Amino acid sequence: MSEEIDLPGGQINTVVRVGDTVRRTLRWDRAQQHDLLRHLEGVGFEGAPRFLGLDAEGRETLTFLPGHVPYDTGGFTDAQLAAAARLLRRYHDATTGFAPVREAGAEVMCHNDWTPANTVFADGMPYGMIDFDTAAPGTRLWDLAYSVWTWLDLGDPDYTGAEQRRRIGLFLAAYGHPDCTLQHVAGYLPTRQAGVVRWARQWGMAAGAEWAMNAMEWTLEHVTEQVHLNGRPPIDRP
Repeated sequence: MSEEIDLPGGQINTVVRVGDTVRRTLRWDRAQQHDLLRHLEGVGFEGAPRFLGLDAEGRETLTFLPGHVPYDTGGFTDAQLAAAARLLRRYHDATTGFAPVREAGAEVMCHNDWTPANTVFADGMPYGMIDFDTAAPGTRLWDLAYSVWTWLDLGDPDYTGAEQRRRIGLFLAAYGHPDCTLQHVAGYLPTRQAGVVRWARQWGMAAGAEWAMNAMEWTLEHVTEQVHLNGRPPIDRP
């Protein structure tokens, strides 16, 4: 067997590259995720690795997607954001006929953690989605709001509220679904952020909880309450 090369980014699983494959340890049952990858292959979705089975050590074996994964970068261009949104839309559309989605009465199979750190870039543009561990039946808006948050890094002080609202609009226009509007996403965003706060606290991840809380407070002030006017008088600040 070829040399095993450690791959960065695995927070829960040990991930290595072996030749043109990726081997990932299994921490819990991922049969449904493996079925999802088979389904995506069957419908011709090219933006995900192929599931090749388990190796002799019981690790899941996937095809390796060549390119660059931006684990610690941000500041994506309009073109990169639009390409990311179109990729998410193609993925969602490819999952509508997946049996667990139909059985759950859901819209799509949510990736549930589609961030730049789970994306493969080629020639500077996103083209591949990885790490489907948390995929589950759900709604487009649930998945889309989380991706908007992480791709735009809401709360980044380098961007004004107005600029981030423009970038959200660009992302949603590229996603291109009539039920996924700025008004809808502005309402979903704080819920997704609050969920991460709770999860991070449960796992003793203080820094992660603080990051998500700060992002939620920024989002409420600069996105949600700008889109959904609450009618309350402003606070006089010195």
